[in-house]
Amino acid sequence: MTENTEIKISSKAKKILRSQSHEIEPVVWVGKEGVDKTIEEIKRQIKDKSLIKIKVRKSALESGDKAEMAEKIAKETGAEVISVVGNVITIFKPKEGWKKYSTKKTSKEKYVEEFEEMRSKKALLRR
Repeated sequence: MTENTEIKISSKAKKILRSQSHEIEPVVWVGKEGVDKTIEEIKRQIKDKSLIKIKVRKSALESGDKAEMAEKIAKETGAEVISVVGNVITIFKPKEGWKKYSTKKTSKEKYVEEFEEMRSKKALLRR
């Protein structure tokens, strides 16, 4: 069961997530069995933590490229690849949904936000 990964995170959100990822350690290691054997563990970890690092061992690199592995993991878990640095892949999947991190807003969403902002300003002025 795969999830839709058509969502793109804004570059600003990616930058913030990359800075947050400096403090965390890898929680999943991909070994010679490859990504297929570790997908379930990645799903469990990302459900608990949202932002995780995955360490790719040299033995796993014989079966494929790091970028290809990162895309496969993102596709299988419904997450977004934040960065691939060295042998470490950082992925993110929010617990509360993608709306906050999405780059595009529909004109209706923009209108609703502007309306809510104006309504809150009017409420403050009435006090």
